[in-house]
Amino acid sequence: MDNFNKNRGSSSTQKVINDKTRKPEPKAKRNIMLEKFQAFQADVKPTPGQYVYIPRPFFFYGSLTDPLKLQEVLQLPSPPLLKPARVKSYKIMLWGQYPALVDGPNDSYVDGMAYVVETEQHLQMLKDYETEVYSLTGVRIEMGEKTVSGRTFEWAEDDLSALTEGTWSLEEWRKEVEEEMASHFRPVKD
Repeated sequence: MDNFNKNRGSSSTQKVINDKTRKPEPKAKRNIMLEKFQAFQADVKPTPGQYVYIPRPFFFYGSLTDPLKLQEVLQLPSPPLLKPARVKSYKIMLWGQYPALVDGPNDSYVDGMAYVVETEQHLQMLKDYETEVYSLTGVRIEMGEKTVSGRTFEWAEDDLSALTEGTWSLEEWRKEVEEEMASHFRPVKD
């Protein structure tokens, strides 16, 4: 053996010495709740090609900006919390008394409210409420300093001839609804 190996000792001898003097590493504690959750997730993962609904923010610009109306449409137990929002490059036109979102100039904005639609059932309720004259489309929603990807309902037809220029107001709509409701409860005169 040369002097180098005599002074240094063999590497296997050092490893045995180090292994004997080293304290055993503590065993990691099991997180049973995490293990159960991971097992549950493994059971509910969709198979390839299976559809899974993903909650998304929606931009509302008409009667659904009223929390009570949205509560009614979605059959929620209480009025939802809506956040002020806007979309760029759109404008409002009117289809009779109903607002319709259509493409507008690049520098135009439509103000409204945003709400995260949590379930596919709620999405279907919204589609039923909006009818086939409105189509679901992706949109960039501005909420204060934040811009998020979301969805909205816009006018479904390329032909805008059924629409007129105009504005829509939640306050005016509420007033019309109140007047219509009051007319149903007026006494009948003979």
